[in-house]
Amino acid sequence: MVGVYESFFSVLGGDNSLQTLLSGTNADKKVYPITNAGRVNLPAVRIAVLNGFSDVGLLVDRPTVDVLVSSANSTTELNAISARIDELINRKRLSGPNGVVVHLCHKVYEADGYDDQSLEYRRIMRYSLIKT
Repeated sequence: MVGVYESFFSVLGGDNSLQTLLSGTNADKKVYPITNAGRVNLPAVRIAVLNGFSDVGLLVDRPTVDVLVSSANSTTELNAISARIDELINRKRLSGPNGVVVHLCHKVYEADGYDDQSLEYRRIMRYSLIKT
């Protein structure tokens, strides 16, 4: 989905409040594609754009985006980071680079877990989008 990654990276990486919660820097905004298999310093955010469908005859895409928040500390840290992400992207209009406009970004799912191997607290949030 052209422009969806860029929109999410732009909004999440450019927010000072979220970057403070993630301990992000100019060199490392702590927002990665979900395919980033390397070990990162936590807390961190990973994004996956899942296949969506298009309205036939219209230039409208409806992708789904998963946002995975990981913390080595606690669910308290997950709560603060997740709340800020929700404030930033769970809304009616989300503009990205290159003229991409997400007309609606709505959270449709959220679940918590703990990964015993990586010792990470995790929260997955799924958003449904309408994009032109």
